[in-house]
Parts: sequence; structure tokens; C-alpha cells
Amino acid sequence: MPVTTRLHTQYPAAEPVDDSVFDTAALVFTVDRIIDAPLRAVWTAFDDDRAWSWLPIPRTGVRYDSPARGVGVIREMGSVFDPLRVLWVERERFWRYEPQRRITFGVVSGTWMQYLLVRQYAEDMTFEDLGGDRTAVAWTVAVTPRLPLRFATWFPPLWRLAYRVAGVGPLFERRVHEIAKGVTR
Repeated sequence: MPVTTRLHTQYPAAEPVDDSVFDTAALVFTVDRIIDAPLRAVWTAFDDDRAWSWLPIPRTGVRYDSPARGVGVIREMGSVFDPLRVLWVERERFWRYEPQRRITFGVVSGTWMQYLLVRQYAEDMTFEDLGGDRTAVAWTVAVTPRLPLRFATWFPPLWRLAYRVAGVGPLFERRVHEIAKGVTR
């Protein structure tokens, strides 16, 4: 079996992916953020085909199995574009999908890197239109790292900071403002 085939193999998540993740994960934290942009633009940044492309990791983003969105939809997230596809690709399943209100999803399988480092992972995001082109986002993350990263659960403030800066920080805001202005790049 070629090495690249082995690197692309998806391994199933160790735990069920449903709301129980938020009760059983080793670390659960929430990042609250108010973004000066309309709800539609903020939602689109998280849900379109360019979602997560703003992360400071080359060739990162999402790929949906189909154009459909909703409960039960599975997408790939991570380094989903060649040549880095061999690094980290996780498959996420949505079990809650309420457009411009709430999405909840979790990892159902992952390639070698995801499998080696993470046992359980899910996200729940809620969105609220505050009026005046302002949107509140509450982003709850539940993660249980595997042994090589287990010590990381001792530092919840660092996790929140990483998600605040990389996930909904300046690069995310730039993407949201591009969407609000109709820039499609």
C-alpha cells in the first residue's frame, strides 16, 4: 500500500458525536465575540465553501461532499487541498443546522494526525443579530486530546486565546468584511 494511501486513510472518532460531547470532553470552553458586520456576512464566512481558509495554515479550508447544507451533512475540514492534504483532514457531521442562528458539528473521522492527537471534538456556534450591522457569536468547543496533547487541557485560557485570535480574529474579520462588501476572490 503506497504511503500516500495510508496518510489519506480516515480513522473513526473514538467517541459518539452528539450533544453529549459537551458534557464528556476533557476541555469545554466558549469564545464570545461581537463582530462589527451584518449577521449574513458572519454566517456566510463560517458556512461557505471558503470557510476556515483564513486560518494561518497553508492550504486549509473546507470541502463539502455536496452543495447541500443541513443536519446530517458531512464536510472535510483541515488541509483539504493538495499537496498538504496528507497532513490533517477531519470529516465533520452537522447535527444542528439553523441558518443564521446556530450550527453544531463534530468530528466523525480523521486522518492520521487528527487520530493521533484528538479523541473527541465538537463545536457549537450561535449567532445573534444585534442590529446596526453588529453580530454576536458564541463559539463553544469541546475537545478531548489524546495522550500526546493531554497536558494541553490544563491551559484553557491558551485555547480560548488561540481560537479568539486565529478563529475569529483579524483574518476572520477581513473575510467577513469582504463578504459584506460583495468581494468574491
